[in-house]
Amino acid sequence: MSAPLNIAIIVDNPRRDLRGLVLLAYQFAKRGAAAFLVPMYQQGYDLPLLAPDLVVLNYARESNRGLLESYRDMGVRVAVLDTEGGVLSESGFDSPDNWATSFRDTGLADLVDDYCFWGKAVHDAFRQRSGMDEASLALTGCPRYDICNPPWSSLLKYPRSGFILVNTNFSAINPAFTRSDADEQRLFREQGWDAGYVQDLFAELHEVFPRYLDAIEAIARTAPGRTVQIRPHPFENEAVYHERFANTPNVIIDGKGDIFNAIHGAECIVHLNCGSSVDAVRMGKTPISMEFLNTEVMRRHAPLPSRVSCHAASLDDLLSLVGDSSLRTSRYDLSKARREIEPWYHLSDGHAAERVADFLLSRGGKTTSGARRSLGAALRGGRLHPSLRQYLLGGLSLVAGSYAASLVVDQLQSARRGKHIDYATVHELVSLYRQLDDGPELQVNRLRSPIAGQALSSFRIHIS
Repeated sequence: MSAPLNIAIIVDNPRRDLRGLVLLAYQFAKRGAAAFLVPMYQQGYDLPLLAPDLVVLNYARESNRGLLESYRDMGVRVAVLDTEGGVLSESGFDSPDNWATSFRDTGLADLVDDYCFWGKAVHDAFRQRSGMDEASLALTGCPRYDICNPPWSSLLKYPRSGFILVNTNFSAINPAFTRSDADEQRLFREQGWDAGYVQDLFAELHEVFPRYLDAIEAIARTAPGRTVQIRPHPFENEAVYHERFANTPNVIIDGKGDIFNAIHGAECIVHLNCGSSVDAVRMGKTPISMEFLNTEVMRRHAPLPSRVSCHAASLDDLLSLVGDSSLRTSRYDLSKARREIEPWYHLSDGHAAERVADFLLSRGGKTTSGARRSLGAALRGGRLHPSLRQYLLGGLSLVAGSYAASLVVDQLQSARRGKHIDYATVHELVSLYRQLDDGPELQVNRLRSPIAGQALSSFRIHIS
């Protein structure tokens, strides 16, 4: 009997992605594979030691080209399942056609074996322009959205209800994981955005942000008896919101847990160009967009949220919509909004994780040469040309294990603390999915280094 496939799944932001990716891991394990859940920032230290047959990456861009090249050198098969990919620009760098063309021209297509897509628009663009074999491209949907549908939707619970939910989207100018506005602009340029466009976009975000905060305060002052919950984007620094609303008693800042739970409990959802508007639509709720603050550049950068939302044309209009559910109902066409998102988000049926698992397993899951461990790659953090810091962290990870090394990094970079994967959460989710699906008994174990048994940051899910 052949050994089961070992499939590593990269987890970018656990608060946003973990529930859907544990469901994907469950579907792999249910089919007899062993699924590894690997934190994004520890992948370069863990995967060279684990040598999985297949790695499912959260993206393939210039910023992680070194990792892709290392995985290719190690004989690991590479698939991509974007954890961000439904809300795109119409004509910018990440528009479907430009994205697919750039993927081909930069040579990234040569480093990826298979690609799973959120929706038809990007899938079609990659079929026509990416240079990848059509058989390696699959329209699957995103497993994160399976939670909106039975049986998984029974997990949607929230400790409060009837509140006004404000979902923010200013991580570009209020970042949690980079040091400055300049660093964020550099990342945008490295991903392929035109420098002039990036400068204009950031300038408009800086101009709008104070007025956005003023609008939130106006909502809170107008409805003192209602709770206004600000939910910062997973990549935003929450400190600015705590400081601004410290003396506004009915405003709370709470980004904990999954966005779907918060939307489930909310009576009203407010945003500006935020992808959570799509989440609201898929859950049958009305997203209200602060269109009076929008600009042409910001809207073009991510047009879908505006198109699927109920527009507030002024601050007074916003306050009326927030306060009057019948007004929202009379001005909003949910069926039309759902048609708008169809090209970008595949079937809302709860089966995306199954489609991803079935497709990738059907593709064989291994390279012809097979995966090989590499101590050198682990020392380099999975990069072909590592920095001194990556070398030092690689050495520490080899000696003490990546889990201990990550705890050291947490003391130096507090923003990284939210990137850990919690064993208890993974174990609970696997148990719940198994109960809802009447699936096989599965085990969840922290992985250990094959060198000396040190604890790694990654977990293994497999049939008992």
